[in-house]
Amino acid sequence: MSTINSLFSALEEFVAQPQQRAAIDLACDECEAELRSQPALGMNYRAVIPELKGSGAMSVLHSLWVFAFAPGGESDLHKHSNSTQYTRAWRGSGAMRIGELEHPKLVPLPPATSANKDEQPWVAIPAGTFHQAKAGTAGWCVVSFQTAPAAELQDEPYNGEPQNYIN
Repeated sequence: MSTINSLFSALEEFVAQPQQRAAIDLACDECEAELRSQPALGMNYRAVIPELKGSGAMSVLHSLWVFAFAPGGESDLHKHSNSTQYTRAWRGSGAMRIGELEHPKLVPLPPATSANKDEQPWVAIPAGTFHQAKAGTAGWCVVSFQTAPAAELQDEPYNGEPQNYIN
């Protein structure tokens, strides 16, 4: 099994643990409630585990995040120079635009409940790669693991100044 497939398998096992599933569901619930109460927001997020201490294949990961999107909501076009990101849909569906600005690759991420056993539900976004998330018509909540700890993760917009997700 390749290194990336080993990591994806480890991620699946991790998020399937009842304690982790409950923490992810709670973070999604909180983010989605804020989106409903503040209609101007298109996206909201939480660090579920700001300083992840994984072992084995997961030892490269240092934080776990949840990002929730309102129906049709999207993130800015951005990159993380200091972190590789591993993302999958948790609730709802949407797509990631990844790569070259002129010709990005569109990667749909289906709802976790509809994922086919033969489909790879995770997408890897290498450090320094521009990407943008866009929710489907029913909204979207994704799980993202980062190789940077939460306090160090930066959002580097295509047009704008870099900023930390956590101040």
